[in-house]
Amino acid sequence: MRINNVAQKPSYYSPWQDYGCISSTGSGFIIEGQRILTNAHLVSDSKYLEVIKEKSEIPYRAVVSFIGHDCDLAILDVQDKSFFKDTTYLEFGKNLPGLQSTVLVYGFPMGGQRISVTRGVVSRIDYAVYIHPGNYTHLIMQIDAALNPGNSGGPVIQDGRVAGVAFQFGENLQNVGYAVPLTVIGHFLADIADGTYDGYPDVPLSCQNLINGAYRRYLGLKEGMTGVVVSTVIERGSAEGFILPRDVLVAVDGRPISDDGSITVGGESYSLGETIERKQVGEPVKFDVIRSGRLVYCTFPLKKLNAPMVRGNTYDKKPEYFIFGGLIFQPLSLEYLKTWSEDWWNNADKRLLYYFDCYFSNGIYIKNPEPIVLTRVLPAPVNRHYTGMTNNVVKKVNGREVKSLRDVIDAFEAARGTYYMVEFDGPHAPCVLDANQVKTENAEILRTYGIPRDRCLHGDSSGDHP
Repeated sequence: MRINNVAQKPSYYSPWQDYGCISSTGSGFIIEGQRILTNAHLVSDSKYLEVIKEKSEIPYRAVVSFIGHDCDLAILDVQDKSFFKDTTYLEFGKNLPGLQSTVLVYGFPMGGQRISVTRGVVSRIDYAVYIHPGNYTHLIMQIDAALNPGNSGGPVIQDGRVAGVAFQFGENLQNVGYAVPLTVIGHFLADIADGTYDGYPDVPLSCQNLINGAYRRYLGLKEGMTGVVVSTVIERGSAEGFILPRDVLVAVDGRPISDDGSITVGGESYSLGETIERKQVGEPVKFDVIRSGRLVYCTFPLKKLNAPMVRGNTYDKKPEYFIFGGLIFQPLSLEYLKTWSEDWWNNADKRLLYYFDCYFSNGIYIKNPEPIVLTRVLPAPVNRHYTGMTNNVVKKVNGREVKSLRDVIDAFEAARGTYYMVEFDGPHAPCVLDANQVKTENAEILRTYGIPRDRCLHGDSSGDHP
């Protein structure tokens, strides 16, 4: 079926504003339970969504009932059940397609009115980054076929059953497309079975391959044993307290780990990360570990690492911000860094890139879980000469430590003195505001710049604060 979406993304430069609406077209298909499976990127930031069956021009209003941005999959519901009259749902295959096997890709490329069927060959199944979230890697199926925008969300069929969902195409490659494979689809559908989407668990470990023979013997591996050595265990992650640095992981859930970190499942080789991510949040994982020359067993439940900084692409959420005396405070995020340009890694403020890149490796996520940035200064008499202080990370407000946007708001609202002082991380002068002048000018600044609210804080129901 064809899916039409009207989407509107928010601005992270002026976080109280939205960009203009954009219309897009993609594909989807019916699965068991009168549900429609498609890609998350087709229905993200949706303002209006409709679906149209093949050989029909009648649009039906649809809503997103579940969405997994991390795996680029979504489930749509159609309230008018007459849409499903004379339709049948597609069933899923049981195994991943073999290499060089033939598949058929169905969809509406380039927004055409009639369905298109493209024949292709499965040329690779690998572990790669998904473009939609930007920071998640999952199993991906490469298909040597001409897939185009509009094919996204359409079923990849082999032997009459779904083998994947088309979702990416090679912009710099000819006749190459990609599909979400059965393992990722199965994880998504199993996750939402309880009515909630939890996403993927984290096992934040850094490991090194064990190819060097001397290093292997030093760590206590006997002849014929294989595995990888743990270099770092991220605090507060699933493995903390169970796995230690310099442990050698030799097996996971009874499957041996090779010296290059790969694991054989069903005759195919996969990475350790891909093997673990097939599990749901809360499921246990068991590692066989060589520790100080002895074999020990470590079993622990998988969980998600609670790290507030959003390091991937963000959808379906308004930017959080707080404006006080014309100073705009926002949490550091990938979306804010992208306001510099598509080439944000080379163009964004280097101080912020440090916080972003070293968030886990340098323990920033513990010391400063949600770095707050003075992103802009809306010029006004009360903040004169402070426009050069932008893109500094806030350390304290009126002497109170800042580890979240809520801390900034609370510190300003609790202050009773003559001045407000904002201190920054690093060797930067503080920003000092006259309390009476802020009280006089605050509402006028918001009106002047056409800002309806001084804040947006997720989960905050305190209403407008002009």
